[in-house]
Amino acid sequence: MTSKSKLALAVVGALVVVAAALLVGRAREGRTQGTFAAGVAIEAAGGGLAVAGPVELEAGTPFTLRAYVESVDRRGRTVYHTEAGRLAVGGREVAAESLAPPDRFADARILWFTVEGSRPYLPVDGEADLEGFHFREVLRPDWPRLWSVPGSVEPSWAASEVIGPGEERPAFGTQRYQVRFEIFGPESAITPRLRIKSPGGDELPARSAEFPTATVRLPAPLDVPSRMFGLSQIEPGAEAPLELKATLADWTARGLAFTRLGVVKLLLDRAGVGLDGLAWERVPLDGTAPWRAPGELLRAGERLVHLYRDGGDRGRLDREDSCLDFEKGARIRLLGEVFTGEGLVERGSWPAAAAEGSE
Repeated sequence: MTSKSKLALAVVGALVVVAAALLVGRAREGRTQGTFAAGVAIEAAGGGLAVAGPVELEAGTPFTLRAYVESVDRRGRTVYHTEAGRLAVGGREVAAESLAPPDRFADARILWFTVEGSRPYLPVDGEADLEGFHFREVLRPDWPRLWSVPGSVEPSWAASEVIGPGEERPAFGTQRYQVRFEIFGPESAITPRLRIKSPGGDELPARSAEFPTATVRLPAPLDVPSRMFGLSQIEPGAEAPLELKATLADWTARGLAFTRLGVVKLLLDRAGVGLDGLAWERVPLDGTAPWRAPGELLRAGERLVHLYRDGGDRGRLDREDSCLDFEKGARIRLLGEVFTGEGLVERGSWPAAAAEGSE
C-alpha cells in the first residue's frame, strides 16, 4: 500500500470517527433533554411536605415554593432534584431515595412566574368575548432566583393598583405558579443550551385540579369570598347565554376566575338556603347597630358586600368597618366607600352551620 493510500485511509477513518462522535453526541443530547421535566411544589410552614398541586392554607400561614427537576438516571429510575426534604407528586409522596439535591443544576438560571388570567376584570356578553381571555405566565423579577422562595398569592397587577382611603392589600387569595430553568454551556453564556419549564397557562383550565396552586383563605363564612382575591373577575351581562354563565359558574367553583353572583351562589349552596332564606334586617351605618360577625352580608339595591372587619374594634356597625367587595375586581373597602347614601342597608345573617363552614 502506497503512502498516499495510507494517508487517504487515515483521513477517511478520522472523518468516520468524527461523524460517529457527532451522531452519538446528538443522540445523547436528545435523550437527555427528553428526560427532564420541571415542577413547582408548595410547602406550608411547619408541614414539612412540599406538594406539587393545589394546597389550601389558612390566612396567616407562611408557605414556600419549592422548584424541582425530574430526570431519569442511568438505571431508568426517576429522580427529583430539589431542596424539599419531602415531596409529593401526582398525589403520592416520593420515596426518600428518589430525592436528590439540586447540585447537578447548580449553574442553572431560575425564573419564577405566576400564572394568571389575562385581564383582572372582563365584562362579557357572549362566548366571543371570552375567546380573548386566556391564562398567561407573568415573570416575577422581584422574586429570588433560587430553588426555594417565599410564597405569595399577590397578583402581578397589585403593584399598579391604587389603594383608596381605608383600603388595604389582602393577605389572602389564590395564585398559581410556574418555574423555568435556563441551563448554559461553555459554548455560550447568552443563549441557553437547554430550557426546562413547568406547566403554564396553556394547561388551564383543563389541568386545574393538579396545577400548583396556593389558596389562602379566611375562616368561614369568609373562606369562599376570600379565596377569589387574585383571580380575574369575568362578569356576564344580563343577556349572556346560559352556556356562558354555566362556564363561568364552573370556573368560579374551580377557583379559575369568578363572577360576583357566583361567589354568593357558592355560599348559598353550602348553607342550603336561598338569598331570601337568610335572616335579613334593615340597619343604619351610624354606629347604633351592633357589629355581630364577619361574613354577614350587607346589601343596598344590587350592591352586596361581605362584612370583613370591625373598624377600630368598637363593636358597632358603622362606615369605618371594612368589607370584601366584588365591584369590578375583588377589593377590601370601607363601608362608607361602598354605601354613600344616608339610608338604611339590609344585613343578612348566615345559619350557624354556614358560619362554621359545614357543607
